[in-house]
Amino acid sequence: MSTGLPTGLPADLPADVPHPFSASADGAVGRLLSSASAGVVDGGLWRRQYRRRMLIVDAVAIIGAVLLAHVGRFELLAEDGPQADSASAKAAVLSVLLVAAWFIALDVVQSRDISLVGVGSEEYRRVVSATAWVFGLVAVCSLIAQTQFSRGYLVIALPVGLVGLIGGRHLLRRNLGKRRARGEFMTRVVVLGMPDSISVLCDYLSRSTPAGYQVVGVCIPEFEGAPGQFLTVPGGSLPVLGDQHSVEIALRLTNADALAVTAVEQLGQDNMKKLAWQLDSLDIDMIVVPGMADVAGPRLKLRPIDNLPLFHIARPRYDGPSSLGKRMFDLVFAILALVAIIPIMIVVAVAIKLDSPGPVIFRQERVGQHGKRFRILKFRTMVVGAESVQDKERAATQTGDEIFFKSAADSRITRVGRFLRATSIDELPQLFNVVGGSMSIVGPRPLAPGEGESVVHFVQRRALVKPGMTGLWQVCGRSDVSEAERIRLDHSYVDNWSSVQDLIIIFRTIRTVLKREGAY
Repeated sequence: MSTGLPTGLPADLPADVPHPFSASADGAVGRLLSSASAGVVDGGLWRRQYRRRMLIVDAVAIIGAVLLAHVGRFELLAEDGPQADSASAKAAVLSVLLVAAWFIALDVVQSRDISLVGVGSEEYRRVVSATAWVFGLVAVCSLIAQTQFSRGYLVIALPVGLVGLIGGRHLLRRNLGKRRARGEFMTRVVVLGMPDSISVLCDYLSRSTPAGYQVVGVCIPEFEGAPGQFLTVPGGSLPVLGDQHSVEIALRLTNADALAVTAVEQLGQDNMKKLAWQLDSLDIDMIVVPGMADVAGPRLKLRPIDNLPLFHIARPRYDGPSSLGKRMFDLVFAILALVAIIPIMIVVAVAIKLDSPGPVIFRQERVGQHGKRFRILKFRTMVVGAESVQDKERAATQTGDEIFFKSAADSRITRVGRFLRATSIDELPQLFNVVGGSMSIVGPRPLAPGEGESVVHFVQRRALVKPGMTGLWQVCGRSDVSEAERIRLDHSYVDNWSSVQDLIIIFRTIRTVLKREGAY
């Protein structure tokens, strides 16, 4: 009896499971699934390979740091005598124990969890946490045992080992990111949910290629459409492989590694439990997608009540010690930066004067925190009176309907101005705004009065934080980012602000400015 399977797909399927496609189904689906299955690397195989690489990198970093600390403290800086020999012998034993404890601690905190690889900072946070616990324990034990050499030893081993571990993990991530950009080492996912929620999930996954998720098919609860249909999602089309009862057949057809469920409410608790049991028997991971987006990890807390998992989403905090710390960082950073770049600013001022008549500094009213108006400072990059002909320029560049007006073909930009914009040097005077308190180093870019008011909640949410010299949308494409994406990124920053995120944005800004992409 014919199984009705598309050509080239596995035929070892349960006989009692109804297939979502008949033998006469549209051949396009079969060809798509067959091509998607071709050349697929076994998910378990690449995970084992990557984990082995992590183990090797961790071993090299830890052993190298401990060996360097031992040689540096007890060989190069050691004093001659029997006491020195005795201390070196004891240190050798402690070094072996430290290596073992450090290596085990990294495993205990699950820093080698493959699901953390490729996106976010959680992997690095766990490496730092494991290292802190180990060295804290060693320091306490050394204090109790009154070991005299521990401090110098730890001063060498701790920073060297931590830098080695984080640097090694970063290199592994970069290599994995390049492989995933070529479609390798991906986690193949079938999504079970309604079309709208599937489309949202695919949109987010398509923007996060380093995370390594590739959607290969979908199942729609109570699906009653004709066989061979496709669902259009951001980035392409996906074959509809049936309804909630076709999950197992869909997973086998696509050689999937995981099932992402966005239809929790439609399935109900009992069916979700049965589905989890079914996936466990198939050795398939389950990913449950909540109905809320753009919430960073630090705001999420899982608090089970009688084994019922509840997600608590903390409210964003814009005041208190964190706000004070941000202000102190802004002041120190801005003052040091101004001292360092004074010669550059003088040269830029002379170039502007020689290039076109008018003032060196451009001042414009912008909307700041809590809706307060302030005057932003920038090096002038346009001809004098550019604001008076902005409507004419919008019409000439056919951007009259856009919320945020910025065009690479803007005729008002001067020759020197194009260079200043491409290198972001025109933004340097805003350091004075930062020192004065109207702006921050990192935050949403300040809007002109009236700009963005047509977008619901946009202006109001942005006003909760100070505008910044750089922000999320600047490091995600700058002016090439679509308006919808810029709005989403600004909301995401406001809702998930943290000092760690600010530091990451600053480092990413340096790389973005050097590339000169999307700056005009």
